[in-house]
Amino acid sequence: MMRRSTLFHSTGIYLGLTAFVFLTCAPLVWMIVTSLLPQRTLITVPLHIGWSDFTFSNYTNVILSAHQLYVGLGNSFIISLSTTALAVVLGAPAAYALARLRVRGSGAIMLMVLTAQMFPAVVIVIPLFVAAARLGLIDTKLNLILVYLSFNLPVVIWVLRGFFLGLPEGLERAARVDGASVLQTFWYIILPVSLPALSAAAIFAFIEAWNEFFLALIMTRQESVTVPLVISAFAGQYRTLFGEMMASAVISISPVILMTIMLRNLIIRGFADGLLKG
Repeated sequence: MMRRSTLFHSTGIYLGLTAFVFLTCAPLVWMIVTSLLPQRTLITVPLHIGWSDFTFSNYTNVILSAHQLYVGLGNSFIISLSTTALAVVLGAPAAYALARLRVRGSGAIMLMVLTAQMFPAVVIVIPLFVAAARLGLIDTKLNLILVYLSFNLPVVIWVLRGFFLGLPEGLERAARVDGASVLQTFWYIILPVSLPALSAAAIFAFIEAWNEFFLALIMTRQESVTVPLVISAFAGQYRTLFGEMMASAVISISPVILMTIMLRNLIIRGFADGLLKG
């Protein structure tokens, strides 16, 4: 009886995981399929797809004629990498101080950090736009870098603080015995063993900045358009180029997917240690 119960339990887990994977991957699969179909097939009602309908013409059209896509990719790389670097450089010392040092009001500070992450962008977009306009930062990469940093920095601090709390205190005691200062301990001892958490936080910040659409739509015009804005431009007033839109989307997510696959082990370890202990 117990063996049968274990079998049913395992089967239920596998079925649940299969359903989860299907629901998660279905939009991605449909995006790839749509990118390989011509416009005439996609607007036909009812939709009928045959093997002869698949083509790479959408990718050819996007690569050869969509100059704006290359501009968007370049802007997104610059903005996302800059935001990620600043978030990690500023967030790691702040998280370590909140986790290991006696900071007055650290609980209130962490509550503010969490609140900043939960705050919806639509509520503060008007003040952000007015401030950027008065500073002359509208349609600049610097504006998006600073705005994205304000939303990504709290996440980086939260994840890294949880990881630092889980580190054994013996590392710091041994460093103090050897005469290391707090800064030296952080730089030479803590950071090298924090690579998984740093990688996880950096990947999360990069993806958030890469995929952000709403704030970029409000804050940019032509010079600093990002990939999500370029993709949305395929939806016009009278016609939507579904195939080319999905081909551009596949091209835009490819760097993020490759980077995530290459660093997947570090990401899993970093989030597991940081979020569970935070």
